Amino acid sequence: MSRGPSGPEERAWEVVRRAFDERAVAPRRSRRWLVAAAVASAAVVVAAVLSPPGRAVFHRVREAVGVEHADVALFSLPAPGRLLVVSENGGGVWLVQDNGFKRKLGTYTDAEWSPHGLYVVATRPNELVTLDPENGERWTLARRGASQPRWEGTMTDTRIAYLTPGAVRVVAGDGTGDRLLARAARVPPAWSPGRLHTLAYLTPGKTIVLQQVDTGRVLWRRAPGNAPRSLAWSSDGTMLAAAAPRRVVVLSGTGAVARVVSTLSGTITGAAFEPGTHRLALTIRRASGSEIKVVDVDHPGAARLLFAGPGTFRDIVWSPNGRWLLVDWPTANQWVFLHGARVHAVANIREEFHRRDDVVPSLRVAGRWCCR
Repeated sequence: MSRGPSGPEERAWEVVRRAFDERAVAPRRSRRWLVAAAVASAAVVVAAVLSPPGRAVFHRVREAVGVEHADVALFSLPAPGRLLVVSENGGGVWLVQDNGFKRKLGTYTDAEWSPHGLYVVATRPNELVTLDPENGERWTLARRGASQPRWEGTMTDTRIAYLTPGAVRVVAGDGTGDRLLARAARVPPAWSPGRLHTLAYLTPGKTIVLQQVDTGRVLWRRAPGNAPRSLAWSSDGTMLAAAAPRRVVVLSGTGAVARVVSTLSGTITGAAFEPGTHRLALTIRRASGSEIKVVDVDHPGAARLLFAGPGTFRDIVWSPNGRWLLVDWPTANQWVFLHGARVHAVANIREEFHRRDDVVPSLRVAGRWCCR
């Protein structure tokens, strides 16, 4: 039998969620009644943030949906570091400094930091690009369908892994030695922290492979029994979270299954380890709204509700110092920054990354807040 919510905050949310899920289907009413009901439903629960034991802070609806008293603009980031924001479908890539300064780097389709945050690797539809954020592009490599670049290494010896249709490829940080590594599914690869040039990727047969890219040696293979949509390492390289819609399989550094986290009602849409810990933040989409839970992989049963609200949460990303979690909440047009009992929200995020074609931007930030 699964363990139920332990704290009063989690029980309160669970009551609301179950009441919504188990509600009776009402006869069809007028459009005016439907609009009123939608507004009322949105106002039921906006956010709950766990503070020290026995305390919770509940935030009311800002207009229809959102955290009340949100800043009207992104004046600053609450922690040191720089953030890359990818605006999908032609929106380009933006750089955000911790002092609130932001600018568009270019019309790239994706971007990630180099290991120490000095450079950026980006993609265009058929090109891999590295650039200095201050001085522009350094080198380019034409490759059909290049996507999902990931950069790792030391100050003097780095590798970039990236996907092409049906494959994962590797190139040195100076643009030399580009080669096919293996056939791969369209899931972003993940470099193993603490093991130089060692990459986890998913095969077309849904097997996770950990491979040393220079020697070609395969360290282990593991079929997690699901179809992961993302791979995320803990910062010490001892745990790898393979997140699928209904469960997350956490593997040890040797490929053994360390923990399985499942959800019976809802879809897991994101997973990210808190830096320096084995605490895993999960975004879960339910019929009644979305929530973020933090699971302590080292202590089975130790999970807590961190934040909840109507609509959809998208990407999450931890600050480099591990103190703040950024949640993209497109339903509310807000970013929400969480730290213990503290909640800091920024409104009008679509306007912050406005597109000239007036298409509503779809933003990605996961894994792109760097560096201490």
